[in-house]
Amino acid sequence: MTSLSDDERQMVESLGWPVELFEDPRKRPRLVQSPEEFAQALLLEDHLEDIVILQDGLKRAGLAENEALPPWLSKALDGAEGSVLRCLRQLAPAELAAHKAALEFPDDRGVQREALPRPYPFCLWDETGATKLPEAGALPEAWRDLSQRLVAAEALKAKGDLDESHLYVCEFRRLRERAANTAAAGYGCTDPTKSLCLRHARDWLGELSRWTLYWNCYDDGIFIGGRGSGKGLHVDQVLWSNIGKQWRGYKLMVTWPAGAESAQHVRALPDAHFRPPLGEPQLAALRSASRIALLRPGDLFICSGGVAHATVSASNELTVTGYESLVSLHPRLVAHLLETGSVSGPCALDKGVMECEELRELRLSLLQRLMALLQEQTASKVATSEIKSAASFGTPLSLPCPALRQQLASAASLVAADPNFALLAKGVGVCRLMAASDFLKASAKEAFGSEPSRK
Repeated sequence: MTSLSDDERQMVESLGWPVELFEDPRKRPRLVQSPEEFAQALLLEDHLEDIVILQDGLKRAGLAENEALPPWLSKALDGAEGSVLRCLRQLAPAELAAHKAALEFPDDRGVQREALPRPYPFCLWDETGATKLPEAGALPEAWRDLSQRLVAAEALKAKGDLDESHLYVCEFRRLRERAANTAAAGYGCTDPTKSLCLRHARDWLGELSRWTLYWNCYDDGIFIGGRGSGKGLHVDQVLWSNIGKQWRGYKLMVTWPAGAESAQHVRALPDAHFRPPLGEPQLAALRSASRIALLRPGDLFICSGGVAHATVSASNELTVTGYESLVSLHPRLVAHLLETGSVSGPCALDKGVMECEELRELRLSLLQRLMALLQEQTASKVATSEIKSAASFGTPLSLPCPALRQQLASAASLVAADPNFALLAKGVGVCRLMAASDFLKASAKEAFGSEPSRK
């Protein structure tokens, strides 16, 4: 990773994070030099316990702020002067009513809280408290929209219960669906979306993005925060990867080793914030991290949401970050995904677990996506040496088809052997998965003489 400048060192020190951890070669993120190297790290390599950064990657991918974010949001950010509340106040009433986000902040104990907690019974697994019971079985839009969150945050500030600098906008997106991005049609995706982004990293990867088990551009969110705000220590509900876009500001990110160590940190420091002053438990946790990074404006990066992680905004200007969740076909990343929802074993968590029905629906959608890609590849009679992104913007990309097909075969075997997926696929489906896996492995040997190498 590029060494910290004097200003960056001061930024880190002012937040109480040990600067020497950023200089420890064992904890540094991996810096890639080209968009193609980034795509390879994303889709062909194991990045479970890594942070991979392509500096100036947003510009090279055609995902700069003026290309990817709506002008009304950029205008509000320009006039924010480092204040989340000032940014939100500048949004028109129609924009506030049309969008949703959680407004989070750390309480006096350093634990993450929401300005407007979810009402009962939606808060049953949420320790932030409850408001009155909703009349219907789902939260009404009038309660969920951003205007209600802003009113609640203003009230907390007026009572002296909220330090404005602690406020963090999480999962900022539309309340209602809109048509898919124009670029998405180029690789056959016409599904509607609730995203604010006019372009996604998935759109840039184009045809290559289809070689994944999952890629969420439906309700991907944007995160906005002032200096010292951020996300407390947690593991995502689904053990997936994230591709991040750092549009504005500087942000500190820390991740921990997968499995038992991540679960241990979540139990010991659930939703713990890493803003100053840091206690000894937080400092000890930072010292045990697998990766620690300073994200800079313009960075395109990869990290895992399936390991314990936390972030803190480091700059005086607002940080603006977007994430898209995905699961590549790499065997270790697929195997880690299959641990989602585990009630025992090293990845089992006591809180923040997806509900059973949601998890079943997710698994079913993953299975359908995998089966469709397998059917397409086993039916193809044309041997292709590489897959090209074929996007209309950004640096053109290509990856070797044999390596992608080998990973697809491995993913099919892993999913077929998983009891939860086998129950959904049933006997015939499991047989199809195994047969397709064997076919792809055999065709790779026949076409290339031996199985392609894999990192």
